[in-house]
Amino acid sequence: MTDKGGITGPAPEKTQIGHGEELSFVFVSTPSGEGVPYQAPDLPPHFVPRAELLAIKRILLGRPSAFPTPLVLHGPPGSGKTALAAALAHDSDLLGTFPDGVLWVSLGEDADPQHAQAIWGAALGNDLSHLPDPASRSATLRALLRDSHCLLVLDDVTDIEQVRTLNVGGPNCVRLITTNREEIAYALKARRYLIDKMSEGEALHLLTEWAGMMPDIYLPTVKEIIKRLSNSALPLALVGAQARQGITWLRLLEVLRDDQGPISIFDPDDPLTRDNALGLIVNLVLSRFGGAQLQRSALLGAFAAGSGRPFSAEAAAACWEMPVEEARSTLELLVEAALVHRTAPGMYALHEALRDHLRRSSTSNALTEAEHRVCDYYLGLIEQGESATPKVDAQLGQIMQAFRRISAGRDEALANVFADALIAYFERRGLWANLITLTTTVVKDAHDGGDVMREYGYLNDLGYAHTMLGNLDEARRYFKRSLEISQELGDPAGEAAALNNIGAVYEREGKLADAQSYYERSLAIREKLGVLEDTAEALNNVAGVLYVQGRLDDALSTFRRVLDMYTVLNDRHGQARTWLNIGAAYEGLGNDDEARRAYQNSLAIYANLGDEAGQAQALNNLGIICFNRGEIDRALAHFKRSLTLKERIGDRQGQASTLNNIALLYEKSGALSLALENYERSYGILKELDDPRATVVQENIRTLRGQMEQKKAE
Repeated sequence: MTDKGGITGPAPEKTQIGHGEELSFVFVSTPSGEGVPYQAPDLPPHFVPRAELLAIKRILLGRPSAFPTPLVLHGPPGSGKTALAAALAHDSDLLGTFPDGVLWVSLGEDADPQHAQAIWGAALGNDLSHLPDPASRSATLRALLRDSHCLLVLDDVTDIEQVRTLNVGGPNCVRLITTNREEIAYALKARRYLIDKMSEGEALHLLTEWAGMMPDIYLPTVKEIIKRLSNSALPLALVGAQARQGITWLRLLEVLRDDQGPISIFDPDDPLTRDNALGLIVNLVLSRFGGAQLQRSALLGAFAAGSGRPFSAEAAAACWEMPVEEARSTLELLVEAALVHRTAPGMYALHEALRDHLRRSSTSNALTEAEHRVCDYYLGLIEQGESATPKVDAQLGQIMQAFRRISAGRDEALANVFADALIAYFERRGLWANLITLTTTVVKDAHDGGDVMREYGYLNDLGYAHTMLGNLDEARRYFKRSLEISQELGDPAGEAAALNNIGAVYEREGKLADAQSYYERSLAIREKLGVLEDTAEALNNVAGVLYVQGRLDDALSTFRRVLDMYTVLNDRHGQARTWLNIGAAYEGLGNDDEARRAYQNSLAIYANLGDEAGQAQALNNLGIICFNRGEIDRALAHFKRSLTLKERIGDRQGQASTLNNIALLYEKSGALSLALENYERSYGILKELDDPRATVVQENIRTLRGQMEQKKAE
C-alpha cells in the first residue's frame, strides 16, 4: 500500500486562400471543439501560403507519428517563419489531424522554459506551480499529452535547452520549431525547412493580396520592388500596405532607389542593403502618418521586440498616455500598416527587424520618457499580485525587459521594488529557475554594496528555490549565510527560520539526526518567542523526524501537542494535516481503530474546507486501514472516491498510487483481470512520470500474469 503521506471561441470564420490548383488551404480563426486548448496567434493580414507550407502540411496529414523529432523552420529575421507556423496551426485539415488542440509558446532571448511549461499546463487544465523542477513539469506534461493528438509549436527558439525542456509530446503529437539560428536547426537533427526568400510568384501574390489589384502594366515595376526587397515577407507586407492605401508602385520604387545607386550595383543578398531597404520603407510609412500618429508609432520602440514578447493595449495606452480604447484603435491601424502584428485579441507584438527603425524616428528624450511610463505600468501590474497573474504571464517578456531597464538606470530604490515584486511572482508561480537567476543577482549586489539587510531578506528565498530544484548543497550554503547574519543582527526569529530551513535540507538528504538537531534548536528559540504558529511548525517538523526514525510513541505524543496548538489557533488546515499524521503514527503502532478515527477526523475537516487533495489523501489512508482489516467492499469504495478526486485535481502520482492499491485489493479478492487492468494503468502513469516505483508495479504485473497463466493451465 502506498500514498501515506482551454480556450474555446465562436463558430469558425473560414477564408479560402489559394495559389494555383495545388496550394489550397482553408484557415479557421478558432477550432470548433469545446474545451480544446488553442494558443496559436492570429494570422497576419493578407497572409499568402508558400510552397514550404504545402510540403509540411502533406507530411503532417500523412503520418505525423512517424516524426518523433521536430520539424524546424529556420531562416533570417523577417522571412515569415512565425506566420507559416501560425498558418499550419489555423489550417482546418491539420486541426482535424490534431483534434486535441494547439499548444504554442513564443520564446526568444532570456525566455524561461519553465514559464512555457506553466502556460501549457494551464491550457491543459493543470497548475504546475507546485512542481519544483523542470523535469517534474516535463513529466507531468508528457503524461497529460500521452494520448493526445496535439500540435506543439515552439516559436523563436534561441537555445537548444529550450527545446529539450519542452520535449513533452506523446507519440501522436508533433513539435514544430521556428528559429533564426541555423546551428540550432542542425543540432536538433530534425527535418529542416529553410524559410528565406519568397518565390517571385509568391511575392506577387502577397502584394496583390495587400493592394487588391495588379494590372499587367505595373508588373515590371513591382518585380523590381520585389528584387530590391530580397523577396522578403516583412518588407513586402509593408510595401503592400502602402499600395493598399494609395501609394503608387512607381513612387514605392523611387523610395527604394533612393541612396541605393543604379540597379547594376544593387545586391539583394547583402544584409546591409536589405536593412537599408527596410528602413526606407519604414520611413515612408511613418511619414504618411504625420504628427501625433508618427510620434506614437516611433514610441513603440519603448517595447521589447519579438513574437515572444507581446504587449497589451493597456500597456500601449500607458506608453502613449491615452485611453485604452484609443490606443487599441491606433494599434489596429498599425496592424493594417504591417508595423505591428496582432498575436491575440488585445495583444500585439513588434517585429525585431522593425524596432530599431522605429526607435531612430523618435527623440531620445521622448523615447526615454516612454520607456519610463512602460516600466511604471508593468511595475504597477505585477504589484497587483494574484489578480493580475494572467496578464503578467502573457507579458512576462516585456516585464523582464522593463526590469532590466530600471536596473540599468540610476533609481536603485525603484529597481529594488520591482525586484521584490518579481520575486514574489516567481515564487507564486513556481518559476524557481527565474527566481534563482534574479535573486542571486539581488543578493550579490546587496552583498557587494554592503546592504546587509537586503542580502539577508533574500537568502532564505534563494535557499528555498535551490531546495525545490534539488540543489541541496547550494540551499544549505545560503541558509547558513542567513543564519550567520541573523546571529550577527541579533534577530532570533530569523535565526529560528534559518535553523528550520537547514534542518529541512538535512531531512531531504536522509540525515535525520542532523535534521532533528536543527529542528530542536529552532523549536527552542520559537518557544521563547511565544509565537504559537511558528512553534507549531517547528514542533511538527520534530515529530516528523521522530516518525521517520521509527520512534512512533514519541512521534505520536509530539503530534498531539501540535494538534493542541492548531486547535488553540483555530487553524483547520493544520488540524486536518495533524490528524493524518496522528493516524499514520497509530497505524505504525498497529492500532487500526485509533488510526481510522484519526483519518475520519481529518476527512471531515478537509470536506468542510472543500480541500479535495486533503480528502483524497484521507480516503486513501482509510482504504488502506479497511484493506488491512479485510473490509474489501469498504476499502474499494474509499479507494475509488480517492481516485476520482485525484483525477479531478490532476494528481498523477497520487492516481498511480491509488490504482496500485485498487489492483492489490482486486488481486486479494481473486478478481485477477480487474487487478491487471489497474496495475497496468498505474504502471503507465509511473512510466510516463519516470517514477522509480514503475519497476515495482511492473514486477506486480509480471507476477500476476504468471498466476493467471497457471490458473488457465489448471
